[in-house]
Amino acid sequence: MRIKPECALCITRQVVDVAKEITDDKSEQFKIIAWGIEKISEEYGESSVPSFMGTEIHRHIKKMSKNSDPYKNLKNVANEFALKYLNDVEKLLESDDELERLQNKIKLSIAGNVIDFGPYSTGVNIEKMVKDTLDGKLDVDFSKELLDELKNSKKVFYTCDNAGEIVFDLPLIKELKNYVEVVVSVKGSPILNDATLDDVKTAGIDKVTKVITSGTDAIGVRFEESSEEFINELNSSDFVIAKGMGNYESLTEYEEKHGQNSEKIPVYYILKAKCEPVAEHVGVNEGDNVLLRKEISKV
Repeated sequence: MRIKPECALCITRQVVDVAKEITDDKSEQFKIIAWGIEKISEEYGESSVPSFMGTEIHRHIKKMSKNSDPYKNLKNVANEFALKYLNDVEKLLESDDELERLQNKIKLSIAGNVIDFGPYSTGVNIEKMVKDTLDGKLDVDFSKELLDELKNSKKVFYTCDNAGEIVFDLPLIKELKNYVEVVVSVKGSPILNDATLDDVKTAGIDKVTKVITSGTDAIGVRFEESSEEFINELNSSDFVIAKGMGNYESLTEYEEKHGQNSEKIPVYYILKAKCEPVAEHVGVNEGDNVLLRKEISKV
């Protein structure tokens, strides 16, 4: 997926946000924002991919600020916030109908994508937001196809998105394991508030399934930078589940033949279309809940 002109607003907001996460000193914030804007001017253009552009900008800020994990505190808050509610939320998910149960757990994982776990979310009624999502519908719904594919597969590759959100992925991962082997992937090192191995351990996912890293801090998936283990696990899976917009923005760039490999692998994208450019690319309205099946080329 390539950027739209309005993507400049989002990436600039991210630069301001990360400056505030790094320091309370206004003068230092100005410096960090200036570094970010300078990098935006280098990376921004019609052919840019949002997640790839964001990666380069956030890497630049980490390097210039000498802060390798600017969102560390925010991620810890997010995980604690999500764990606090997980036990109560899980009770809402169970059903004797396997399709309904799968849909419920998909919607919960989307609820994690919906909720802003930042410091400004303390006044948000998280139970209501989760319940509203669970009571709502999947505006793009390939859950029947997913269930059928699970019953005819052996292994699924699950790429995670953010800290906090990853806690709400756990019930879905457990459900998937009723059918197949699941390999979960997170970032190899911190970037933005993306989940890393530390967040996996906090969420307890490492206790229920195999977890690897991408071998890189790239936002979304960037095959050119990914570890051999990541590539091998993806290529040996029957299909991929990709959480969040960053994974959608990046993986859709690999729908055409990649390198010498023309073999395709299905990808189920699970996300909330939180901005107009992504919504337009998916073919939905902003704010819609999405479970979309597409295909990419294996590496």
